[in-house]
Amino acid sequence: MRMESADRLAKIIIGLQAVLISLMLLVTAWFMQQGEATEQALQGPLLWLFMALLVAAWLWLCRRAWYGYLSSQGMRVQWPFWVLVAVQLPSFPLGTIMGAGLIFLKLKYHPREG
Repeated sequence: MRMESADRLAKIIIGLQAVLISLMLLVTAWFMQQGEATEQALQGPLLWLFMALLVAAWLWLCRRAWYGYLSSQGMRVQWPFWVLVAVQLPSFPLGTIMGAGLIFLKLKYHPREG
């Protein structure tokens, strides 16, 4: 596999994770809104604000993870990539496969220098 193909595959995987997790957060908010309201649960505009912040944080992390994937510098630049992988690995089977694939592509095509 050429490096360009590997980078394209990694970008597709990271983009897919960005979309799927964002969608999952919004669907979770919708289900929480439909459920019985309790005093301790987030409700109404506060729930949607919180979920919007989570989606924005996740999209930010995915964008930074792409730059971390391309980087051959140390953890100061790569940490968002490794956080994204660590979050996805326990999501068996799809997240595990995507996370393991990203680890393989990172180590093979963009290893850390020195």
